[in-house]
Amino acid sequence: MSSGKKILCFIESLEAGGAQRQLISLASLLKDEGHHPVIVTYYPNSFYADTLSSLGIEHIFLEKSFSSFRRLAAFRRVLKSQAPYCVVSFEETASMYLCFLRMFMKFKLIVSERNATLKIGAIERLRFQLYRVADKVVCNSMSKSKFIEDNVPHLSSKTHTIINYLDTERFKPLQLPRQTSSLRRLLVLARVVPQKNVERFIEALRLLKADGCRLSVDWHGQPIEPYHTKCQELISKYQLDDILKINPPISDVEEVYNKYDGFCLPSIYEGFPNVVGEAMSCGVPVLCGDVCDNKFLLGEESNLLFNPYDINDMKDKLELFCNLSNEQLQEIGKNNRKRAVKIFSSAIFVKEYLNLMEL
Repeated sequence: MSSGKKILCFIESLEAGGAQRQLISLASLLKDEGHHPVIVTYYPNSFYADTLSSLGIEHIFLEKSFSSFRRLAAFRRVLKSQAPYCVVSFEETASMYLCFLRMFMKFKLIVSERNATLKIGAIERLRFQLYRVADKVVCNSMSKSKFIEDNVPHLSSKTHTIINYLDTERFKPLQLPRQTSSLRRLLVLARVVPQKNVERFIEALRLLKADGCRLSVDWHGQPIEPYHTKCQELISKYQLDDILKINPPISDVEEVYNKYDGFCLPSIYEGFPNVVGEAMSCGVPVLCGDVCDNKFLLGEESNLLFNPYDINDMKDKLELFCNLSNEQLQEIGKNNRKRAVKIFSSAIFVKEYLNLMEL
């Protein structure tokens, strides 16, 4: 195997997001393999800057510009100055710029599709046409690979599925004291955006409270305005301040999962939900929408999946969770941990990327 190759990894910013954590994990694993990964961003959010520094991974920040031409020129300059063996993009806009440059410059390019595509509009058609010049297209979910196979057949031969990496030794059950009261504590880690289905989740909690269920929810995630304010107003309107609290994002998430009785991700769509895998690996019961690869992760037998568009179904699954005994919760958590250890592997994750890079 060749060693010491420079690999540029493009992503919009270092904000608190699942794609960012996955790209940092990939860079760290590539570094362990003896290569030289460099992360390139072009928006100023630096939530994970300290993490990169602690891992000894180089970071190049390209000044934000609202001019597409200037951004394209900045991408070209960094490609010429760095002369990478391979370029990996974890962001759709960056992928499009890089595909355009790939028409005029010689470099190996792997673009990544990390979110669900619900329909193909003008932007999607343009992006998938530009992907013709990419060497490989990586989807981090089987559902997205199937979507490309069905809707963009000209990309099928170069499309590969590499599910997200998860460090099951970092995310593991801890022997923390569990509450024995009837109050169930639920954790949500997600940005406050429409995709994460916050409004329907609030409506489901309103119905749950009316039924007398005792539940406390801590939602941690980047607040995106004006949607965040709209959700806060809805919480106040339904007098749910004692049940649901929306908090800023947190970085040391592995220490948080184990403090809760369960984890929830009510999204209406996802690419591959890192947080679901992390919660499972920590031995925590998971409630989430029956979308993307969630049924594959939790297993066909899971009864905590819900229709994210159906408020009553979401409410019913939350109520079911609240009524589970401590012993039942522990059993579900134990099974989740077993599945996570079986599904996720750093060795497979990095090997598949190295194979695509021909390293």
